[in-house]
Formats: sequence, structure tokens, C-alpha cells
Amino acid sequence: MDRRETFEKRLRGVRAYMKEHKLDGAMFTSYENRRYYCGFTGSNGYLIITEDRAAMVTDKRYTTQAQQQTVDVEIIEHAANRLQLVAETVRRMGITSMVMESCMTVDEYFPLKEKLGDIRVVFEQEYFLEQRMVKDEEEIACTREAIRCAEAGFDKLLPKLRIGMTEKDVADELHYLVSKEGAEALSFGTIVGSGARGALAHAFPTNKVIEDGDMVVVDFGVMKDGYCSDMTRTLLFGNVSEAHKRIFDLVQESQDLAIAAIRPGVLARDVEDAHRAVYLREGLDDYALRGLGHGIGLQIHECPRIVIGNETVLRPGMIFTVEPGLYFPNDCGVRTEDDVLVTEDGVENLSHTPHEIHIG
Repeated sequence: MDRRETFEKRLRGVRAYMKEHKLDGAMFTSYENRRYYCGFTGSNGYLIITEDRAAMVTDKRYTTQAQQQTVDVEIIEHAANRLQLVAETVRRMGITSMVMESCMTVDEYFPLKEKLGDIRVVFEQEYFLEQRMVKDEEEIACTREAIRCAEAGFDKLLPKLRIGMTEKDVADELHYLVSKEGAEALSFGTIVGSGARGALAHAFPTNKVIEDGDMVVVDFGVMKDGYCSDMTRTLLFGNVSEAHKRIFDLVQESQDLAIAAIRPGVLARDVEDAHRAVYLREGLDDYALRGLGHGIGLQIHECPRIVIGNETVLRPGMIFTVEPGLYFPNDCGVRTEDDVLVTEDGVENLSHTPHEIHIG
């Protein structure tokens, strides 16, 4: 599928929403949806869609870039009159009612609404997130490459790890190595939590020294061609106690059961239930979080949400994390996380790094 076909297919989903809700226009202002629906990667832009046209209002920094990255999109350059030009473009395209993302700030929306006058505006977010939920072949390939960069850097990190280094040492070295492997950015702030700090699900790396017997949670992701990866491993430094190793093994068992439950037609909640059964059996559910995973794509948190009670039906092309954990305040924490792809007949685990890794 070439670029024109890719974007035409994606825009059909927008136009189907417009038709169903009796609207004649749509406007996207978020980076992710602009990129998804037309390919533009600049930080500023208003993508305006009708039944048969598309236009992008952006500033002089991005005029040439937008022309190069988009297909069949009219590029309109603004200066200081940004919102006025957006409103004029909407009218010129014959739009009388349109859908907008609900992520626009109040400071931007109210001045724009005043300039739009009697043009009817409705807000929607979930529909467009759900449209991005099922990845096409190009998106799957980009995600595989992001995972490759992350895992290659992590693999090179492991021989450098030792008892006595700090959490920040681990994060800094990892950032350098994934960059050398081709990562264009981090997907989110890297998490490193050692010993008792592993119980902090989002532990920011500090100057705490890693000690003999620590379990160290390392959670990170990278971006490649705009798409995110997300991986967690709990590393076992030195002589980990039997009690802590048992917690580690239970978390791994819960992930194995969850991944085994994934296939088309299964509800997201059923996958979550499969992993939680281990904690309920052991009387440890109070030490787990309330969800198992989340979709990844142009954003690090997307649909589907693999959480308690979610009725989303799994479909081929969905990519999401499976990241069970147990967190014991002032003692330890364990999390393991893989990225998985729902296939036509089951699931493919896109992550290949071993789960049990001993250091020292």
C-alpha cells in the first residue's frame, strides 16, 4: 500500500464519522492525529478535512516540510493571524458543522470558537483513538523497529551493570546505548527503582546505590519513525532472597497466563482476569495495580486498555503491553513487560529479551 492509499484509507474512517453524525468537516490539532491522517510531523498545524478535500494551516517553519510529507493536502502558511486564518479556511472549504478533538486547550478553543461564529462544533476523542487501535503493516513494522532499537541497547547495557552503581548510572548508560542503536527519542521518562524503591511503580532514577540482593525494576521505551516501544525487566542483583525470588516467579507466571489467553475475539478484561488469578490464588491482589497493559503506537498509552472490566474485543493488528507487577511498600517491587501483537489466530510476542536476568 503506497502513502496515498494509506492516508485515504485512514481518512475514510474520519469521513464515516462525519457522515454518521451529519457533519461536513473535521479538524485535528494533536501531533499524533495530524501524523496519522496525513503524515505531517511538525509541532504546529491544523488539519482540516471535508468529504473530498484536506488542508493544513501551519507556520513558515514547516511549509516546505508539510509539502514534502503530505499527499493531496493543501498547505496554507500563517503568520500572526493563525486562528483567523484557520477560521477563514474552514469557511472557505464550505464547512458548517465539524468535529474537533477534545484535547484543544481552553486558551485556544474560545478565541477560535469566536472566529468560527455560527459554525457548529462537536468534540470527539475516543473514536479516533479507537481507529488508531488496529495497526496496519507499516505501523507494525515501525513498532518492531522501535522494539529492536530498545532491546539492542538493553542487551549492550547488561554487561556494564554491577553492584555499587546508581539507578541514575543505569538510566544514563541505557539512554546512550539505545540512541546508538537508532532510537530517535525516548517514549517516556525511564524508570529505575532498586530495592525498596522498586515498589514505586514510576520510580524516577536517583543516586541511590544498587546493593547486593536488590531487585531493580527498569522500565523504558524508545521511539522510531514516530512509533513507541515499552519494556520492563526486573534485574536480580547478587544474592536475592528466596522470598523476593518467589515474588519474581509469581509475576512471571501471571504474565505467561495472560499472554496465553490472548487471541482474536477475547475481551480485554479476560486477559486481565487471566493474570490476576495468580494474585488472587496467593492472596496478593492488594499488592497489584488495577490494570495489566495498554496499547502503544504514536503515543505510549493508547487503546486498547487491558484493565479490569474492559469489554474491548481483541482484533488482529492490535499491539499492547502485558506488564504485570507486585509492589510491596518499603520492601520491593517486581514488574515484567512485553509488547504483543494480536494475530489472525493468536498472539505474537514482539519482545525477545529474557525475563530472568542475574547481575553479579
